[in-house]
Amino acid sequence: MKEKNQNFFFELELEEDQSIKLAFWADARNRATFEYFGDVISFDTTYNTNRYNLVCGSFVGVNHHGQSTLLGCSLMKNEEIESFKWLF
Repeated sequence: MKEKNQNFFFELELEEDQSIKLAFWADARNRATFEYFGDVISFDTTYNTNRYNLVCGSFVGVNHHGQSTLLGCSLMKNEEIESFKWLF
């Protein structure tokens, strides 16, 4: 993805078996939106993916129309303090 778009950002931490432990990504549009609407950010981890048993988190801001706008996403194997330290 990085080859196609230099503004795509991602970070991964893998387990020993190469499965995802922690992941964060934000595409070019998310990053540009953050520049304009990053004053207040909400982070929510209420969604779980069933297939891989990973916690899905979303970083959301509010634009000048009062609409929610996605700023970035994460996948976490667990919701332990160390996972949140890595993510933030």
